[in-house]
Amino acid sequence: MSEKLSIFNALFWDLWLMKHLRNIASVKYQFMVAFFMLIVYGMFNIGPSGVPWIPAVAGLSFLGGGFIALATSRIISKTRLTENEDLDTDK
Repeated sequence: MSEKLSIFNALFWDLWLMKHLRNIASVKYQFMVAFFMLIVYGMFNIGPSGVPWIPAVAGLSFLGGGFIALATSRIISKTRLTENEDLDTDK
């Protein structure tokens, strides 16, 4: 049955392709790509005074802070504060 569903007749590559397409389709990914492009453009675009629009330190700290915020939010969202019904530690 899985051969009928496969695009490349290879399950690994199908899952890999679907994972990347799902990531590209997510709004969070598109939002981060847009911010990344704007910040990198601002860091390398030299204004009329010879100074970049966004200083390198500010741009890199913003990108690093965004990465840390996304990583932290993912860890927090994956952490459960409640137990499901299968696991009962009160016994």
